[in-house]
Amino acid sequence: MGKKAGKPAASQSGADDILQYYAPHPEQPLLPEDGFRVVPAFGDAEGYRELIHLRQGFDLVLGNVVHRQDAEIAVPEDAVLKFHFRLTGQGRISFDDGHELEVRQQTTGLLLHPAGATKHQQVLAGEQEQSVTLLCSPAFLADILHGMETELPAVLTDYLQGKPADFYHVSLPLRADMSTAVSALLQCELTGGLRRMYAESRAIELLFQAVQALMDAEAGAERPDRGLTERDIDRLHETRDILQQEFVAPPTIEVLGRRVGMNEAKLMRCFKQLFGQTIFDFAQHLRMAKAKELLETTDRSITEIAFDVGYEYSSNFATAFKRHYGITPRAAREAARD
Repeated sequence: MGKKAGKPAASQSGADDILQYYAPHPEQPLLPEDGFRVVPAFGDAEGYRELIHLRQGFDLVLGNVVHRQDAEIAVPEDAVLKFHFRLTGQGRISFDDGHELEVRQQTTGLLLHPAGATKHQQVLAGEQEQSVTLLCSPAFLADILHGMETELPAVLTDYLQGKPADFYHVSLPLRADMSTAVSALLQCELTGGLRRMYAESRAIELLFQAVQALMDAEAGAERPDRGLTERDIDRLHETRDILQQEFVAPPTIEVLGRRVGMNEAKLMRCFKQLFGQTIFDFAQHLRMAKAKELLETTDRSITEIAFDVGYEYSSNFATAFKRHYGITPRAAREAARD
C-alpha cells in the first residue's frame, strides 16, 4: 500500500466523511443549498467529489477522481444505508472488525454497517473512479417505499424498522439502464435549482432500479453470476472493457474469445447472463451514446459523426440512431440546441 492520505485544512462544511480528505473546489464552488464540490487533498490525485442534498435523509455523492498513486483513506462513518454505483475504477474497502470487500467497476452495491465503524478505502494508482453513491436514511426510505414493505428484501425491511444495523454488503453487475443514469449524472452541466431537480430525478431512478435488483434476488430470481467462476467473471469484465475502448470498430466474437481466453458460445451466453445485454447490443449502446454526445456538444456534420462511431454510410447511421432513440440525429441535435 502506498502513502496514506493526510488531512487538508479544516473546512466550513459539515460533511466530515468527504472533507477529511478533500478541500473546497477553487473554481466551482456551489451554493450551500445545492451542495458542495471538493477536490482531492491526498496523495497524487485529481478530479472532484460533489455532494448534493436532495431531500431530508437523502443525499447524492458524485465521484470523478483519477489516482496517480496508491493511498488509503480512513473515515469513521454513521450507519446510513449506501447504494453505490461504480462506472469505472476498482479498489478495496475494509473495516476494523475484519470485514473486507472489493469494489469493481460496472457494479452496483448495497452497503450497511454499524454506526461508528471506520471504513478504510484503498485506492490504486492508475484508476479513475467514476461513481454515484446514494445515502438513504430509514425515514426517507420508509416514506418513498411506503406500501412495499412486504415485497422488500429482509435487509431493507429491518433497516426501515430501525433495527440496529449489522454489516451487510451485496454487489451485482451494473445494468445498462443504471449505467446510463450514472453517466448522465456525471455529465450533467445544469446549474442551480435545475441541477438539483435533475439530480433528484436521476437519483430516485437509480434507487428504484437498485431496489428492484435486490427484490429479484430476494424472490429467488437467478443471480447474474450464478454458475460463473471468478475466472469467468474476470474474463467477462475484460470483454466489457475491450468493448468500451473499441466500440467504434468492435472485435468479432471470435477475436474477443481469443483475446480473453473463452470459447465463442460460452462468451456470448455468459456475457448476456452477467450484464443483461448481448455483446452486439452493448457495443451498439456505446456507439449511439457517443454519437448523441457528439451531436449535442459539437458542430461536426452528421456524416462526420457517422464515421466517428463506425458507420460508413450516414443513412445507415441515421436508421440505427432512430431505432435506438426514437428520433433522427438531426432532431436530437435541434432538441439539444433548443
